[in-house]
Amino acid sequence: MIYFLSLLPILLLVILSLTRGVKVAVLVGWVVTTLLFFYWGAGFNHYLGAMGVSMLTTLNILMIVLGAVFLYNIMSHTELIKQITQSLDTLHPSKEIRFFLLAIGLTAFFEGVAGFGTPGAIVPLILMAMGFEAVLSVSVVLLFDGLFALFGAVGTPILVGLQLPLGLSGEEVKEIGVTAALMIIPAGLLVLLLVFRMVARQHGPLEHKRQVLVLYTFMAAPFLLFAWLAPELATVFGALVMLGLSVLYLKKKKAKLDLRPWLPYAILALLLLLPKLFSPLRNWIGWELVLDNLFGTDIRGAIKPLQSPLWPFLAVGLGVAYFKKSKSLYLREPLLKVVNVFVVLFPSVAIAQLMIYSGVEQPSMVLYIAQMLSQLGQSYVILSPFVGVMGAFITGSTTISNLVFGASQLQTALSLEIEPTLILSLQLAGATLGNAVCLFNIIAAASVANIQNYREILANNLLPATLAALLVGLLGMAILLV
Repeated sequence: MIYFLSLLPILLLVILSLTRGVKVAVLVGWVVTTLLFFYWGAGFNHYLGAMGVSMLTTLNILMIVLGAVFLYNIMSHTELIKQITQSLDTLHPSKEIRFFLLAIGLTAFFEGVAGFGTPGAIVPLILMAMGFEAVLSVSVVLLFDGLFALFGAVGTPILVGLQLPLGLSGEEVKEIGVTAALMIIPAGLLVLLLVFRMVARQHGPLEHKRQVLVLYTFMAAPFLLFAWLAPELATVFGALVMLGLSVLYLKKKKAKLDLRPWLPYAILALLLLLPKLFSPLRNWIGWELVLDNLFGTDIRGAIKPLQSPLWPFLAVGLGVAYFKKSKSLYLREPLLKVVNVFVVLFPSVAIAQLMIYSGVEQPSMVLYIAQMLSQLGQSYVILSPFVGVMGAFITGSTTISNLVFGASQLQTALSLEIEPTLILSLQLAGATLGNAVCLFNIIAAASVANIQNYREILANNLLPATLAALLVGLLGMAILLV
């Protein structure tokens, strides 16, 4: 019974999200998880502490939403978004080709540069400006982000999520990263084939599948290479190589690309990447607001406000407004959107934190789930990625999924006498795939794209993410048997 109760919040979130909608699911899930939290033996002060951490996490996400909507509004009202779509027309006449080029290349690039769910706040808006439907655009971007968040921004998921807390050696980290990349690339091919079906349902049969597969290869090959050479830069370098090769592959000899409308996004990327390259700036903006021992408990809340992508978004948006002589900053829509998103986002974040911090008098709900799965013997290898998926689903982050479940995955591997680096590779790959179905990402990206029905996005992405995780688990079992 205790194992079922520990799974109940996740089951409610998935079932109610698909049947009644995400708003109903998160509110019901919050009430049920609150009751379970106290049933687990945690006190009211611990509840307040978990709510404090939830508020900080929600604030972090809302800052991205605010910045992304602000920049897009300015660029839209000053005709830059229209000019961006027109500039792509000279690259290739097919909207289908341009859709996949940006959905794969830009998603991977902004994930590698910034993480924080930034691709979902930028790329769908560009795809929508090209004439693609909003739900499709968000769904596809989140699915591709679920592949290339493997190393996140400068290797954070593997370095901060696994190496530091588990005390792994450099060689072990390298093996984990390469193994996870080798499994995520075929999983990505499966996702791409399912995306073909998704796009075909909206826009008719695809005519350029072969060329799109070539574009995917342009991303996959350098991604694998850099996963071996420099995993912290594998995503951003892989994306740059992919975009460069794709332009050479697609552009006609006499065609001229007008890159001027892209300048704001280029500056945005530079501002996001600069702290990663310049350590004094990284140290300065790394200032952390820490709230220790919240409400007299051992719960610690922290946020690094200066590291938020909000500030580069605002800086670029204000620059565009100034140089384009915009008559307004169009602040009303971004501010209203933040308020509307908060109502849905905060309960979903609260559910995750209550599950994590319920372990006061007994193991937490998330640890009970890990214990339950560890009883499956060697078949645990197949289900190991789903632990990572579940971690990202309830926490909203590849890195936090690794932090929450990495230790239990390692302990399970040791008790089952399975190579620990293999299990941790499966955890990393699963946590990455979880970005496609994570409610935090769905709510944030959908809100930026002005979508009210979050359920459609989850329904679109649940099957591809599940099948990809199953394929990763089967590949893990094949590696174990070999």
